[in-house]
Amino acid sequence: MITHDKIKKIKEIIKVYELFRTPGGKIISLPSGKGGVGKTIVTLHLGAALANRGFSVAALDFNFALPNLHSYAGDMPGFTLTHYLCGLCELEKVEYVRVRVDKHQLHVYPSRSIVDLERKVELEKLPELLKHMKSRYDYVLIDLPPGVSKYSIYPVKLSDCVFIVTADERASYLDATKLSKMLETMGVTISGYIVNKYEKKMSVLKNVICEIPLDSRIKRFPDVWNKKLFKPGFLKKFVELSEKMVQIC
Repeated sequence: MITHDKIKKIKEIIKVYELFRTPGGKIISLPSGKGGVGKTIVTLHLGAALANRGFSVAALDFNFALPNLHSYAGDMPGFTLTHYLCGLCELEKVEYVRVRVDKHQLHVYPSRSIVDLERKVELEKLPELLKHMKSRYDYVLIDLPPGVSKYSIYPVKLSDCVFIVTADERASYLDATKLSKMLETMGVTISGYIVNKYEKKMSVLKNVICEIPLDSRIKRFPDVWNKKLFKPGFLKKFVELSEKMVQIC
């Protein structure tokens, strides 16, 4: 006998299958083992570098408890990703913030905290959301909450490419290694590591695709792109990272 739960599970599998068959852009997840590694900043600067290459790019805030992308985008829309995922609006009503990056634009999709909305995220809505984004952008970057939870693992499993972000410190490297092993046991292929705040040259990870030097100006997003502040080292690194992303994904 086919129960209601089995029917629901079959429908979810079909949605995931349809997502991967949908033509369009690439979904890139940026998880981390621990907080404080600068994942949000990496997401935004990578998005800016890809946009400057002429691609259409969206940056999505999937940290539903403590969202932060809006603080750099400069605005909080009326209907955010969380509104849709909590069943408070239709997908077509979700708004984004246009962030100017030199002569191009990066579309930032903020999230309102579930604490403010007093609602729970319906994860079964994620495949439809990502299918919607995939059909509209060349690259969709997902800024995830740190650590391991259903809110970080499920989006990773729906992504085309996964790059673990870590900081140049022992604890971050250990957590990144643990996260990588855990994801691999779930059938997730890790595309590479991004080492942020790099200064000590102590990386023990294999498959590091980019080392972003420590520089306080990195937090001046998007001004550092629009004002072209001396093309600092970290900015050049993000340009190089975007080139590798295009090759890998």
